[in-house]
Amino acid sequence: MKPARIVATDGKVLVFDFSRGAELCNTPIAGLDVATFSGLIDRSMKDAGTAFAFGRYAEPRELYSSENFTSADSAETRTIHMGIDLFCAAGTPVCTPEDGTVACLANNDTELDYGPVIILRHGSSGEDEFFTLYGHLSLDSLSALKAGDRVKTGQQIGAVGAPPVNGNWPPHLHFQLIRDLLDLGVDFPGVALESQREYWLGLSPSPAAYFPEVDAALLEYSHTS
Repeated sequence: MKPARIVATDGKVLVFDFSRGAELCNTPIAGLDVATFSGLIDRSMKDAGTAFAFGRYAEPRELYSSENFTSADSAETRTIHMGIDLFCAAGTPVCTPEDGTVACLANNDTELDYGPVIILRHGSSGEDEFFTLYGHLSLDSLSALKAGDRVKTGQQIGAVGAPPVNGNWPPHLHFQLIRDLLDLGVDFPGVALESQREYWLGLSPSPAAYFPEVDAALLEYSHTS
């Protein structure tokens, strides 16, 4: 069965560059407060004539400023984005692209964390099993589901959240594929250390195929370019 749309976009293509040193509307994005950052995103989408925009997979970013992205074992800060972001209005419905089961869900309410997050399990146990993660949802997205619930292709499982409830980010969905949860549940990272880039991206391959309205090459950051 063909995967369903996770978010029903307008089909227009706007892909943000949030890599190191990036700017929006001639404004550096590193260190911005959420209101200013949200305003620049909204202005960019309006200028492009769309209500939807994407953030790239495997992109090295300077956006992750909280202690949540530091490691006790390293002086590094986690910077490598392991999912695809879809920016849109708070309240936009979020659907599952495939049949699955709710693996876990929670409100990760630490600053710049996922906020309300749902992880679905797909496929059968063993080699065919994989997971999809939906981060930065609305709080009421957690009220209609519980671990173990079955969901059908195209079923709405939640909605895009607003700050500060969504982890205090501009409204967007963080969507991530996961091959093995490593028993981390809702604490599975969405951002990795650059020194461990290949390991973590191996566990979370590109989900670009789930957004057919955009050429996959535009949604995947190339660190060799």
